[in-house]
Amino acid sequence: MNAELSSLLDRDHAGTFARRRDLGFGLAGVSGARRPRDAVCLTLLAGAGSRWVKSLADARQTANAYPDPEFARIAAGFPLDAPRGLFPVRNFITGTSARIPLAAYAVDAFRNLGKQVLVVRGWEDEIRAEILAPLGVPDDSVRFVPQKEGPGGRVLGHGDAAFQAWDAWHESEFVIVNFGGDANNPFTALVSLLALEALEEAGQNTDLLLPVAELPDAAYPVMLDRNGLPRAFGHNKLGGEFSVREHEPQGELVRSPYTNVGIRVYRTSALGAAIGKIVSEYWKPGRGYDIPGNNPEAREFALDNVDSMLAREGRARIAHIALPEELAPAKSFGEIRRFETAAELVRKDWNAFRSAFDAEYPSDRRTGQGVDRP
Repeated sequence: MNAELSSLLDRDHAGTFARRRDLGFGLAGVSGARRPRDAVCLTLLAGAGSRWVKSLADARQTANAYPDPEFARIAAGFPLDAPRGLFPVRNFITGTSARIPLAAYAVDAFRNLGKQVLVVRGWEDEIRAEILAPLGVPDDSVRFVPQKEGPGGRVLGHGDAAFQAWDAWHESEFVIVNFGGDANNPFTALVSLLALEALEEAGQNTDLLLPVAELPDAAYPVMLDRNGLPRAFGHNKLGGEFSVREHEPQGELVRSPYTNVGIRVYRTSALGAAIGKIVSEYWKPGRGYDIPGNNPEAREFALDNVDSMLAREGRARIAHIALPEELAPAKSFGEIRRFETAAELVRKDWNAFRSAFDAEYPSDRRTGQGVDRP
């Protein structure tokens, strides 16, 4: 499987998608219904959400903004200062209620993959009561890390969030990251994490695995070298100093039809080293981050900066195993319906894999998520 996996993730990206279910069987089933060795699952729920607040406030003032009275009632009663991850959307995860908070899809996608860490800005009691409890996640199994504001009273990006959560993940072997507003697929999370572990066991020089979907017109495409490795991204936040044109020895890059779906899987030592380098070089006390290519006014540090650094050095790979619908983030109120439509399809895909897995490996017991032993 290791040689085959390496080939699929180097060049045959279309073949990876065509064989995604078999790949899932091979990683999670043939190896003995394995669970990831030692991973921390980092879900980022602390975004400022300014776009969300404005869109929700505007919608409340717009006639006929809601498709049904129930949705209008929910929107009208949802606090503007609450994180959008708590907004109730249609529940395709459990059969206990018609609605569940938006961020439940991100939290549920990582269940049973490792220690769960949530980076938040308050609202911990509500997250416990409205997300963890309905999902059956034990309260004492999740660690909360409050993200502190930087200079100017603003949070300074998800790279800074990961840095502030350092104590919660730096002793693990792998870190898998997602965001509270994405229609995450548990299949994508499981297979991505196990694939990076398999590459590491095979001695491959891979520190970052990005699951991708095929979206030819995506705003954030992956740029591939002649060997099929990602070297740059359409959202490259280090386009200045870390320009791929200066460092790419393989020749001209090609824009691929692929884009990341929000989930990232890192080898912990590489993530820690990259974050340490960026913080030491670009953090300015009293000002924030001054990273070449980033918005100079926002002063943020994004995980995109880490991704670009690792890709430039040839230490990243993509895995074309995600559905296009997984890239349906609800960053504004107007995107909620699209998110729900995408979430329904994504969960059907996951449930189909679970059913097929049970039929293929009947001796293995399925838990709520992930793959576990009897």
